[in-house]
Amino acid sequence: MADLQAGKVMVGHKIRRLRNTLKLSQSDMAAELGISTSYLNLLENNARPVTVPILFRLGQTYDIDLREMAEDDSSRLTALLTEVMSDKVLDGVQMSRRDIHLLASQHPNAASALIMLHQAFDQMRDAAHQGSSRQGEAHTPQPLETVRRVLEEAGNYFPELEEAAELFVADMGPAYSSGKLHQITTHLEQQHGIRTQIMPQSVMGNLFREFDPHRSRLLLSENLQEPQRLFQTAAQIALVGYRNIIDSIIGRLGIDTDSATLLRITLSGYFAGAVMMPYSDFLMAAKETRYDLEALGNRFTANFEQVCHRLTTLTRPNERGIPFFFLRVDEAGYISKRLSAGGIEFARHGGACGRWIPHQAFRNPGQIMTQASSLEEGQKLLTITRTHHIPRTQPAHYGTPSYAIALGCDLKFAKEIVYTDHMINLKDPALTPIGLGCHVCERLHCQHRGALPRGQKLRFDLSKRYSGLFDSLRS
Repeated sequence: MADLQAGKVMVGHKIRRLRNTLKLSQSDMAAELGISTSYLNLLENNARPVTVPILFRLGQTYDIDLREMAEDDSSRLTALLTEVMSDKVLDGVQMSRRDIHLLASQHPNAASALIMLHQAFDQMRDAAHQGSSRQGEAHTPQPLETVRRVLEEAGNYFPELEEAAELFVADMGPAYSSGKLHQITTHLEQQHGIRTQIMPQSVMGNLFREFDPHRSRLLLSENLQEPQRLFQTAAQIALVGYRNIIDSIIGRLGIDTDSATLLRITLSGYFAGAVMMPYSDFLMAAKETRYDLEALGNRFTANFEQVCHRLTTLTRPNERGIPFFFLRVDEAGYISKRLSAGGIEFARHGGACGRWIPHQAFRNPGQIMTQASSLEEGQKLLTITRTHHIPRTQPAHYGTPSYAIALGCDLKFAKEIVYTDHMINLKDPALTPIGLGCHVCERLHCQHRGALPRGQKLRFDLSKRYSGLFDSLRS
């Protein structure tokens, strides 16, 4: 927690929210914390940063998660607001990066309201232009964004499914760890009357899994490797055996039908991951191996992507892992999966940053690579990346789909991770300056820039030839 003193963490809105939840007046809370009412008022309005003693006093007085309370989400709000202000509709509005940061840090509720308003406008705009993509941008269907929002608001953690998975694994007995696939397929047949069959590629086509209710069969593609067969079988168990739990989670959210269907698929996959990698055992192993991704995969019969994804779910109160973010990007630079945990918020449209190490993973397939980097706001990141292939279901000359999987966190956690042992100086590492997307990044003279920052214009000069087209943003 020592870094709080230097970081000037502003969490006044969280303190105010806690006080309102407890139905306390400022004077009552101040008395319970042993501070003056005026000082509490300054804290709530982010006129003073939270100190370590105050944070500990909050933890001793109230039943709260200290790590969650201490996390300053102003960086996430700043990134989201930057993207809002970069919308072409707001070209006439001039807000400096400092203005945006002040709004996010000092008035987070107002910032969140603006972001929600823009998201609603964005959805209406998408509906109006349904069937056509915005020029120069990759269109993200609404259900995907809705489910991403649900996952991020839940911290990508669903306690009901975790508890169900733990009970399921306990019922499997000691033999489960040495023969997971056999145990799970046997359970599916004995408890639900569904037989699992491995089918040839010629029959399955582009399908990895298909449930045949008429013959009570779960059909799996022969192209799937054991971790994928295990995952798909466990997901089917979730759909037929734990539907009530999934229904109750979805029912609380009030989302549309398409989004609910996608979320049901997502939650069945969540259960599958929890069955493959039970929470407490997996967290203990992660700490023991210092987050050695390959060692974890070998121990839990999981592939690289499954391990990385599971690490983002370790947010159980009082039993947390490192707060990781997750990204999956294809060879064209398109982000096909993202979880913006750990205070990192990726741009919603377009690709990521060309300087960021996931894009270099394709030059070194199968090799785990690491990078220490810094964002424009000053946040320092550690990113771990490696390529990952999914089973090919189409002709060989089409090629095998390949992705770069990126797992990252705040650089302050570097010493807890085995992949940083080669870094000579963790206190002052060489940092690569990156952005969250070209259209929301204001870094100048970047050879990797692929698009203009919104609101900027090119300046052409016949007497000069820059190394990159967008270097002429400023002379």
